[in-house]
Amino acid sequence: MRIAVCDDEEIFLNSLTEKIYGILSRLDCEVFPFRNAETLLSSAMDFDLVFLDIEMDGMDGMSAAKKIRETDNGIPIVFLTSHTEMAIEGYEVNAFRFLKKPVEEEKLKQTLKDLRLMKASQKGVLIKTGGEEIVVIPSEILFLESDNNNVRIITTAGSYTTRSKLSEAIELFNRINDTIRKVHRCSAVNLDHVARLRDREAVLDDGSVIAVSRSCFNSFKASLYEHVKKTVR
Repeated sequence: MRIAVCDDEEIFLNSLTEKIYGILSRLDCEVFPFRNAETLLSSAMDFDLVFLDIEMDGMDGMSAAKKIRETDNGIPIVFLTSHTEMAIEGYEVNAFRFLKKPVEEEKLKQTLKDLRLMKASQKGVLIKTGGEEIVVIPSEILFLESDNNNVRIITTAGSYTTRSKLSEAIELFNRINDTIRKVHRCSAVNLDHVARLRDREAVLDDGSVIAVSRSCFNSFKASLYEHVKKTVR
């Protein structure tokens, strides 16, 4: 696993690098330290995980994350910050986690463990559509829409229609990635892709706006906030 750590405080940068190596052996990972966001962004390397300090001289971490998302929407980004109230803004760039500085070793261990679980969960589900079988990655699902006995699955890679009830599709995908929640009798969204909630609407990180019914609003809001709390350490 290739891990990038970007922080303009050299002592902290070196300390976090050593902590990661203390949790993951050097045989399991390679850590690449960067003193500023510009150097990180100019690197031609592909990383499996990026640790980003939010407050840095020059380009800040949130701006760097937005630049990363222009070309890569999948790489997990962990923000390093003293201001966890920025968590909601972080969801606009699909942040994997927020870690408060100084980073506690147990919370770092949990973050790396959760990353491995997430990687393991990126398995596909085989569905039938248009006379053929395709593999859908549950973590890539943006939302689901039902029409009678058909469900349209909208993902970051495209959309597919399969014969199923909405409740059955939700149960199927949640066996692997338990983040899909009903927002209407005919639709459900993936909590991982919700950027913000407004006026009974869920705004997703691709810009899609999904209506949330009155009957589903409170339970969906509670699920979203619980999801945010779990991913902010």
